[in-house]
Amino acid sequence: MADAYVGLDIGTTGIKAVAFDEDGRELAAAARPTPTHRAGARAEYDSSELWETACEVLREMNSQLVVVGHQARAIAPTSMAESGVLLDSVGTPLASVIAWFDQRTLPQAEWWAQNVGVEPTRRIAGVNPQAVFTASKMLWMREHTPEAWAAGSHWLLMADWMAYRLCGEMATDYSLASRTMLFDLEARDWSAELFEAAGLNRALMAPAIQAGSTLGRVQPDAAAATELPADVTVASGGHDHVCAAFGLGVTEPGMLLDSIGTAEAFFLVTGELDASGRIAGAGMSQGLHVAPERTFVMTGVQGGGGRIDERRRELGLDWGEFMSNAAQRNGPERAVIDELARDAQARISQLVAITGTTPEQQLVTGGGSRNPLLLAAKQELSGWPIEASDQPEASALGAAMLARAAVYS
Repeated sequence: MADAYVGLDIGTTGIKAVAFDEDGRELAAAARPTPTHRAGARAEYDSSELWETACEVLREMNSQLVVVGHQARAIAPTSMAESGVLLDSVGTPLASVIAWFDQRTLPQAEWWAQNVGVEPTRRIAGVNPQAVFTASKMLWMREHTPEAWAAGSHWLLMADWMAYRLCGEMATDYSLASRTMLFDLEARDWSAELFEAAGLNRALMAPAIQAGSTLGRVQPDAAAATELPADVTVASGGHDHVCAAFGLGVTEPGMLLDSIGTAEAFFLVTGELDASGRIAGAGMSQGLHVAPERTFVMTGVQGGGGRIDERRRELGLDWGEFMSNAAQRNGPERAVIDELARDAQARISQLVAITGTTPEQQLVTGGGSRNPLLLAAKQELSGWPIEASDQPEASALGAAMLARAAVYS
């Protein structure tokens, strides 16, 4: 059978397994909703449920793969960034996983800003203290689940958890580590200074490694659960936004990715880190790309495509009616599209100005990339060409490319 490379994508709303051939053509795919437990404004994941759902999609994908005459040779996971699972000394989960978007950790972020400090956080980790980051979640768990916290020996981010379940090895790639608020970007290692200032145990964290590194082989129990061959290579993946950029070829300095989902994120590749503090001071984050020797600046606007959908629901329209009305260039339908385009392009203009970079192109992906009126409104405001990607599974493709890189490295 011919070789296939698998990207396992653990996303906010869905878990997908997608297999690609040597040339990046999709061969098989399966998806399930991400099991999420909500209580009021809070949201959590059960790490065991996430693994079981991943096994389901891998089994379904694998059954399709056999039919088209291919067999998985390597797999890499990609995931939402900041959520993590606390494990005991033998790798058993000790508590629920706080969803990355859960804002219960605002007090912990405020404590961090006052006690660890904004300046060292910007200087070392390239970010501002925020509730979204992993460190805020760790502080919340230390305060509110003290027994579980005391028993904890390991902390894994979501892609790391999947890789661990597949091959039994613990590691974190640089792109995910960049979203913890605990990682020294310049040193490419966990920051002893930040851990000490926060009173957290650096030994909880897995070794930080380059994405696309070989971690091991699929273990027999994981092979039975996923129906993957037991000799499949397991590679380190990374943050889903960063893997999407990699999958779409956004890897050279000055290249810009605009991801329009429920929120809208902007990802600009840079060739080196900026130590001036200007980027974090503007509310933007720096991080390490899954592409070797590349860095990035990331920012965004709230309520991207979700802002349009919210207006559509308020007006009681289906999508066809909404877009037909919006095409008339007046009324509330077109107004929200133009508003989002203005907000997004204004933020991109700030990103470009602060980094001193003028992109040759703005590549757009995500659900919003299929809205022609939104793209046209953006193009009117942009000083460079805007192009929509036709790859619907960019994050999974990027992870699969990293899996292939591990085989040939």
